[in-house]
Amino acid sequence: MKILNKNFNRILVWLSVLLLWIIVSSCLFPAGQLYAQELGPVPEEQQVPTEPAPVPEAQPAVTEPAPIVIVLDPGHGGEGEEGALYESFVEKDMNLILANAMKAELEKYEGVTVYMTRTGDENISLAQRSEFAKSVNADMMFCLHFNTSGSHTLFGTECWISAFGEEYSKGRSFAEIEMDMLEDLGLYSRGIKTRLGDGGLDYYGIIRTASELDLTCVLIEHCHIDHQNDRSFCEGREQWEAFGRLDATAVAKYFHLKSDILGVDYSDYPITTVPVPDYVVRPDTTPPDVCIIDFISQDMTNGVVAIQLSAADYDSGMLYYAYSYDGGETFSDLQPWNDKSQDTITFTMQVPPHILPQIMVKAYNGYDLYTESNLISLPSMDYKTEEELAAEQAQKEAEEESAALEDSPPDEEIPPTETSARKYVEVRRTTVAEKTEPMSVSYFLTVCLVCALLVLGMALSMILLLRYRKKRRRKRKRR
Repeated sequence: MKILNKNFNRILVWLSVLLLWIIVSSCLFPAGQLYAQELGPVPEEQQVPTEPAPVPEAQPAVTEPAPIVIVLDPGHGGEGEEGALYESFVEKDMNLILANAMKAELEKYEGVTVYMTRTGDENISLAQRSEFAKSVNADMMFCLHFNTSGSHTLFGTECWISAFGEEYSKGRSFAEIEMDMLEDLGLYSRGIKTRLGDGGLDYYGIIRTASELDLTCVLIEHCHIDHQNDRSFCEGREQWEAFGRLDATAVAKYFHLKSDILGVDYSDYPITTVPVPDYVVRPDTTPPDVCIIDFISQDMTNGVVAIQLSAADYDSGMLYYAYSYDGGETFSDLQPWNDKSQDTITFTMQVPPHILPQIMVKAYNGYDLYTESNLISLPSMDYKTEEELAAEQAQKEAEEESAALEDSPPDEEIPPTETSARKYVEVRRTTVAEKTEPMSVSYFLTVCLVCALLVLGMALSMILLLRYRKKRRRKRKRR
């Protein structure tokens, strides 16, 4: 029993010592860590390799791109600034309707802010319009117009841009998209052009004032409201608004916009990169360099003449041609140069009969300057026109009907049909008209003279008779 108590006491002592050691170690370990930090790193051979704690990757800051700012400028506006006037068309009203439709369509895209220089019939100077666009930090301004020509002979669509630097480069890149879409609509392209004023600056005030503020402006002339070739594209409000939606789509393509509302994404749309010129992109001021015509064929039975035309302008390309068959006294309407990649085209013309054809052509370049061709003389064509042939045929049928009626027996009855009765009346009228001769002037004068003589004779007879009676009365009184 004494031995068990002794062993039990030893166990209690060792447990007490162990518990005391644990308490002392737990108190000294933090101090050891602090002491180790003060001493510096443990020598390399004494360090125990440990896996480094994973470092979280830095997340890039997400920033929303600044919205594209577009300014629309409906051309003209206000009293005395109606723009083009033709029949019932008033350009300033058309421009505003187009701009409103363009704004509504653009605002369906994401990341774009749209402003307008005018929202009513307001008279705003060109400088004020450009200053407003600059004040809202516009990325580009679009001046919206419709066109007319002094002689009402021009047709087609065109874009005008600055002739200088970055404004030319950006303007042309956009205008190529715009013109492709207008051509796909069916309009004839008059091209992308620059124009300079007397001082060597941009001619159009809206482009000039915008360029002075380092702002790109494109002036869009959608079509000619005074020419039959373009009238179907601008007859009313529906067509004007369609132009606005088309322009908005061109802007969306150029700025790579997308729209969930419209279900389109132009983020990857390819645009032409136009180098920034270090010179002034001057307009073409000279007529076409070449204009030559050659005879191909002549149909003597119907007056159709085929001509080959070769013309070239090495600055602005070819745009129209017009032909003459009377040596340049008169010319046809302007004809489109449909394939502008070709310098030689073939066309046919209708030459009237009974004249000596003198064929010549005017060829026009992109700036409406022309060069006249050589002259080709052809033999006269004495064919009969369709009108002459129709008249001859009608006369022949009338003569046959008249002959048939004269040869028919008196008792023969003509079937009482409406057509035959009408023809009979027409034939009888023709026959009576042919038999009745008009009264001549000499015959009329002769009749008048005879009547005058008869009246004079009767008057003399009355005078003589009265005088005779007076004499008899006087004799009776004397007796």
